[in-house]
Amino acid sequence: MNIEQQVKKTIEKYHLIEKNDKVAVALSGGKDSTSVLYILHKLGYNVEGLMIDLHLGEWSKIHRKNMEKFCSELNIKLTIVDLKQELGMGICFIKSVLKQQKNLTGCTVCGIIKKWILNKWAKKLKADKIVTGHNLDDECQTVLMNFLKGNIYLGVNSTPATGIPNKGFVQRIKPLFFIPENEVRSYAKKMNFPILYEKCPCAIGTYRVETREWINFLTNKEKLNIVDNFQKTIPKLRRTYKTEIKNCKECGEPSKSDLCNACKIFQVLKNPKKS
Repeated sequence: MNIEQQVKKTIEKYHLIEKNDKVAVALSGGKDSTSVLYILHKLGYNVEGLMIDLHLGEWSKIHRKNMEKFCSELNIKLTIVDLKQELGMGICFIKSVLKQQKNLTGCTVCGIIKKWILNKWAKKLKADKIVTGHNLDDECQTVLMNFLKGNIYLGVNSTPATGIPNKGFVQRIKPLFFIPENEVRSYAKKMNFPILYEKCPCAIGTYRVETREWINFLTNKEKLNIVDNFQKTIPKLRRTYKTEIKNCKECGEPSKSDLCNACKIFQVLKNPKKS
């Protein structure tokens, strides 16, 4: 079964996309998100690209240029959110402040901010679903990281589709969930997509990077076994893990507490010396 057939099978098995859904694909400019955008477009779904320009120097400039060309050639609408226009600063400055004030890693900070922006803008675009390019290796890393952290409940939404959406949350789906990273890479190269294969320049020495290096010693079958077995435990985890979703008192976005994680970061950025 080729990668396009695997994506179709995952969508149908887990009911990820309905025919009338408007789908926003979170584009990074890398192999995964570019491939899934192309495949969903080929399968006839109503897709458009949603990209965040993080202002990571030449790396971001190349990704942006590539995706503008790629989407234009396929006649796919592309919305680019400029981080400096959205927040008044680039990601490097944000990461440096949070590292100094809260000792948070760059990937954690970046992940929180990107999720916040994607959900906010997906609603602006009136999208029914947000597609991310997470693949089998990404999911295997997540399962193992949460296990090693001693909190498997962190993975309660580590499924092809996140939990049932509420009025402020656009459901995130992962059509590449069961596809190994090396298969996605081979597909992207075969299709000659205009992408940069270099990793994010900030992804150095983080817990996820270390876990990624470790699972490289596993076979694709072993990775699939880890992810498949964890999927079997999720229904039980959801029955025992109850959390109330509120609306952040600052921005109104969905949150588990009165203040969402993104607004907690924004508070530090506004008053770094007080944090």
